[in-house]
Amino acid sequence: MAWKIKATYLEACNCDLGCPCNMSGFPTHGFCEGSIGVLIKEGNRDGVDLAGAKVAGAVKWPGAIHEGNGTMAVFIDGNTEQQAALVEILTAKDPGLPWEILSATISDIHGPFFEKIDLTVNDTESHIKVGKKFEIKMQSLTNPVSGDKHEAHMVLPTGFIFKDAKVATTLVNMRDADGVTFDHKGNNAYFSEVEWSSENRMDAGTSAGKFAD
Repeated sequence: MAWKIKATYLEACNCDLGCPCNMSGFPTHGFCEGSIGVLIKEGNRDGVDLAGAKVAGAVKWPGAIHEGNGTMAVFIDGNTEQQAALVEILTAKDPGLPWEILSATISDIHGPFFEKIDLTVNDTESHIKVGKKFEIKMQSLTNPVSGDKHEAHMVLPTGFIFKDAKVATTLVNMRDADGVTFDHKGNNAYFSEVEWSSENRMDAGTSAGKFAD
């Protein structure tokens, strides 16, 4: 089923600032525990308007992301039609990047849980929360001498999640959802505006198995 999305995207993880996964493929501490927040600004799937829907997700990978075996907890905030459409997209039953790749690295899904997601978009000081189960509170980088905000970017011209993201850190990065738990404040975070669609696919010569065990 064809779909497309324009969204504000938040990401936080347990890696050092910059996150080496985006450069060498391997996380700072040998394993990846990351979380995302998504606010859909424009989008549709088979006539279903996805604008206004929100997604929050957390994944624990025992090694590098591309080595697979991830455990995910995911929340969706939207009307009934939006919920159904987003489940198909996030699980890659309707293929398209980035979920076509990311879903191939997940072996255990908790949810989706259909719950209220509170999301305040404020650039690198954005905040997303799902009750007491999930929270990312971003913090801008600052110049250590002057204390002024310091803007840094991760630019990935061929990136399948984002092409250009502002680097930040976190005051809070925690989740405790159905057994998927971690707390990694003070590490890497990204803020980006993204566009995803079913027209953006994996290369024909690449199998999903390459990204999972």
